[in-house]
Amino acid sequence: MAKRFWAQLIEMDEAIEPANIPGVTDHESAADALVTDFVGAMGGEITSGAVRVWVEGGQEKIYDWAAEFDMPDTSALDDDEDIEVEGEIVLTERMPQG
Repeated sequence: MAKRFWAQLIEMDEAIEPANIPGVTDHESAADALVTDFVGAMGGEITSGAVRVWVEGGQEKIYDWAAEFDMPDTSALDDDEDIEVEGEIVLTERMPQG
């Protein structure tokens, strides 16, 4: 049976419900999927935070994350032209305290 990964954004102003992340094979992939969706939904307004990921009935990991964007040169564009922003999510696993 495939592992079921769950992820939850933590350390936010408001509590965020955990989400099941289908189609991933490890903690880091689950964290990346949730954060990528979140940053996209926020339009890049929130660019750092933390995410908790766990396997149903198993190990938990916490990652700090940051979204890094490469903004294109817009000086030659008209105001109504769409720009494409390249982005990358950088995950850093927190080591357990103890």
